[in-house]
Amino acid sequence: MTAEPQPVRAPGSAAGRARVRWRVSRVGSAIATAVLVGALSACTITFGDPAPTMPAFNEAGAVTIAGIEQGEPLRWDLSAPIDAESIGLGESMDMVRVPDERTNVALTLPDGDWTSVAEQLTITPRHGYVGTINVFRTLSGGPAVHEQLMGDAEVLGFPRERIDRWLAELPSTLDESRVGDPRARTGLHGSNGAVVTSVEISHDPGPGGDERIRLWYAIGPIVPD
Repeated sequence: MTAEPQPVRAPGSAAGRARVRWRVSRVGSAIATAVLVGALSACTITFGDPAPTMPAFNEAGAVTIAGIEQGEPLRWDLSAPIDAESIGLGESMDMVRVPDERTNVALTLPDGDWTSVAEQLTITPRHGYVGTINVFRTLSGGPAVHEQLMGDAEVLGFPRERIDRWLAELPSTLDESRVGDPRARTGLHGSNGAVVTSVEISHDPGPGGDERIRLWYAIGPIVPD
């Protein structure tokens, strides 16, 4: 009996194509595994606790931004430059989260100390150092603001005659006719040694506008050229 000829399974046949796909699949899987192993060996993945946060005080004992946000008062000596990185300040303005919208501020200037309360606080760097400290607070009533600014003038160098003039002109900004006008603003400028200072006094015009008078202090510490 003559044996029947068996069909030749050419690579183009269904069975041939299946074997080719199987081999390609195995090769592809091996390549993908090698690439994944290489990628994992080239990087480090860390699991567990996050990196420690900035300490409350730097090596020189100055409070950091993290310390202020944890409830420490702002106490800095501005008679010498303060390195921005050492207190956790980056390359742009930092809007400090003030706990309960109130923190005590005590700044040592070249000639005297200035103390205040900050409801809001921002700090801006300059050339790698603390460049500007902005302290915001509100007071009620012209006499209270006048008394506060007269005390500030002793250290921050504000002109006292300008403070008196502001109080004298305050009633005119509270007249009924001023309702709807732009916010009333008055700026004072001073200095203490090489530290530049300023304050903006602002309130809503019209009756009752003096119930919340906002003081925006800007203190410019010494920064090397």
